[in-house]
Amino acid sequence: MKNSKIIVLTTIFMLFLSSMIFSTIAINEKTLIQSIVEGKDFTNITPYPISLSEGLEIYPFFITYSNDIVWLLSGLYQTNWSDLERGVYLSDSLPYVTGFMGGYDADTLKVVSGAYFFNPYLTEEEFLRQKDTSFDRNSDRYRSKTGYSEPSKALFIHRVELILFEKLRLSLNELKLVGGKYPDLADANPFGIFHNTLGEGYSNSMLGVDFSLIPVKGWQLYGQLAVDDFLVPETESGAEDYKPTALAWGVGTRFVKKYNNLYISPKFEYYKIYTWMYNQWLPYLKYTAKYNSHEIPIGFDYGNDMKGFLVGLDIFDNKVKYKFIIERYLKGEIDLETPYDDDRKKEKENWSGPYGNTIPFFSISFSFEIEI
Repeated sequence: MKNSKIIVLTTIFMLFLSSMIFSTIAINEKTLIQSIVEGKDFTNITPYPISLSEGLEIYPFFITYSNDIVWLLSGLYQTNWSDLERGVYLSDSLPYVTGFMGGYDADTLKVVSGAYFFNPYLTEEEFLRQKDTSFDRNSDRYRSKTGYSEPSKALFIHRVELILFEKLRLSLNELKLVGGKYPDLADANPFGIFHNTLGEGYSNSMLGVDFSLIPVKGWQLYGQLAVDDFLVPETESGAEDYKPTALAWGVGTRFVKKYNNLYISPKFEYYKIYTWMYNQWLPYLKYTAKYNSHEIPIGFDYGNDMKGFLVGLDIFDNKVKYKFIIERYLKGEIDLETPYDDDRKKEKENWSGPYGNTIPFFSISFSFEIEI
């Protein structure tokens, strides 16, 4: 994104095992798109059981267990918690996750939790920064050689999801990054929705809200909001050089038409990612994950300090799935490598971004998947 214009054309060939293997698990948005044709809302979480049956099932890279209303899944898999192509708090930007997820499903009410564990490797400089947990690098804990440097980084997410009249889906989500210590039962507690997180330097919480409305069969309106920090005057978060307001949101609409066994779904989405979103002064508590030494945002694929739109087209039948995407964004000067104590952070009027001299970012991508 350093050039004034970037055109990316990608073709991805993905071969999956027989669709019969995954007959009880939704592994991508196909099930959601099919439900839109029927005028019914299905969860935007994947993987997710399409139907619950008693017992243990073994898949290529994960295992599941379910009974009438409770299900569990463990292993290595790609996950997505968004209707948006580029989710703003937990999306399929990550190539895969390793961990657990599960929940309680009573059709119109779902409670879902996930626990994912990431590569904890830090460079020497990052390790020293992680040990010095205070924002101003003046931590008593660092001088006393106390904690905050355990090689561990994990993400816990808890959701309560409600479906009204089969047409409207609402969910509240709490995301909690835990780093510098090994997670405990309090972190993983699936009933701890919006609970307090204690311990400076150990955790970083985020609020996620999303909705989906299907006014008529074949038409969906959807959106997502992520709140990392929100400045409230006269409180700790009112320190303007400490925790700036950091939000991310996206809204979209899609139409779905079925021709025999072929589904065609054009969509349009708009995004706004605030300047300091996903960033943090402690390496373990930044909303990124490392894959082959490359840091990837856990939310919006392209990071922070940008706004723009996406036009997409999904086409699939029982065997082949095609995806075509055109994107255009304005990218600001701040990225996830910008130090959190950068002087530009004090400019409150620019927190919504994009900040400073913006650069147009243009992308075209095409992919298809074949199920054999």
